[in-house]
Amino acid sequence: MHLITPPCKKTPIPTTLLLLILLLHLHSTNSEIQTYHLHSDIRPFILFQDFGFTSPGFISISVSSISISSYPTPTPALLSSIGCYYAPSPARPALEQALLQHTCITSDPFVFPIFTLDDPLKHFNQTILISIPDLYFIFFLNCAHNSSVSMTLNLETYNVKPNGDLDFIDDQFANLPNTLFLFSFIYLSFLLAWSYYCNKNKQFVRKIHEVMALLLFFRVFELLFHACSQHRIKQIGSPHLWKTLWLFIYFIRNVLFIHVIMLIRAGWSLFRPNLQNLQTRAIFVTVGLQLVASTCFVLSNGLGTSSSSYGLWTVTYYAVDFICCVIMTLPVSPSINNVVVSAKIEEKEEKKWVYKRAYESFALALYIYVGFTRLGMFLIRSITSYNMWGLSIALELTIELIFYGVVYSMFCPSERYDYVVLEDREEDHCGNGSLADLRLLGF
Repeated sequence: MHLITPPCKKTPIPTTLLLLILLLHLHSTNSEIQTYHLHSDIRPFILFQDFGFTSPGFISISVSSISISSYPTPTPALLSSIGCYYAPSPARPALEQALLQHTCITSDPFVFPIFTLDDPLKHFNQTILISIPDLYFIFFLNCAHNSSVSMTLNLETYNVKPNGDLDFIDDQFANLPNTLFLFSFIYLSFLLAWSYYCNKNKQFVRKIHEVMALLLFFRVFELLFHACSQHRIKQIGSPHLWKTLWLFIYFIRNVLFIHVIMLIRAGWSLFRPNLQNLQTRAIFVTVGLQLVASTCFVLSNGLGTSSSSYGLWTVTYYAVDFICCVIMTLPVSPSINNVVVSAKIEEKEEKKWVYKRAYESFALALYIYVGFTRLGMFLIRSITSYNMWGLSIALELTIELIFYGVVYSMFCPSERYDYVVLEDREEDHCGNGSLADLRLLGF
């Protein structure tokens, strides 16, 4: 027996994050067959899964190696309030109360026990029939504030199809594998079309066009591996290696995406052969932040919601990703002005308005993209029910595809963006004399 610190003295990050998940329905692969290992865990609330059931559906739980440490020794009444529970969507207010106030909600009419620790057995094996279709939360409650629990828990949530087959994916994500496969095929067609167009216009192909092709390549495989992961979950309840491959490709693609956007903003290879020091630093900072954000995303998806550090990694991911997007959407007028200066030096005055319009259109597309994917999707997932989760994912994928299409059409290999490669001394002159040139040009 040993004294355990009361849960109210724990960091509020996991609580804040779990509440965010309940409110915004931010889900990843939350419908797998999963195994959870709790070791001297003092958290009053642990969310294992949320799952959309059809009729009939089942929750199957197997628990072993149960031990509890407490001071003083908990009474049978307290032990009966420590265990695994499930609740339909009407219990959401009670769950929010448990998260924010650490109240015991075992008496709530919408909270139902799967097993409790007042049973002298050290092993439980329960299967619960779900006959009313709805979103259900499966979670662990510890109402004895001075106690810690250790156990190994195996959890399966699944629906039964009319033909008797088991379906381990959430009802609202039933079409997600097909949707991801479809978008991966669209991006593959996009990549082939981009490669054909670049090959047809070789004389105008710059290094940035090759990097943009590489971005499409990773996007294709990111969606393909994600689709395979979801398909395997749907069939057998576990993604096996596909999830690891998806997270690995996601990491590379996300960082490469930010890199491409920042290089286009700076005009590298399209309008200017070199980058100035300030532009290079901005790219390093933004890409570095995205490295941190992508790492946090991979860790949070690998650990799962039951991990005590899941909240820290997920909150860090959203915070850093938001900062990265803010930096990415800062006004691009300095780059526009530098391009105009380059056009003046190269005696291509007529090009400056082409460059200026291209940058302004790109900036507008970037603002709309960030607004929809960050703020717009935030609002949609906040005000809609879980029945719209699948549609919201399809909508987000569509917005991203449109953004890719707009940007790639803007900066495809073309004589509109040809430039005469400046010598180093001319480039230095351009950088040092930019303020004077801008004044002359009226910027």
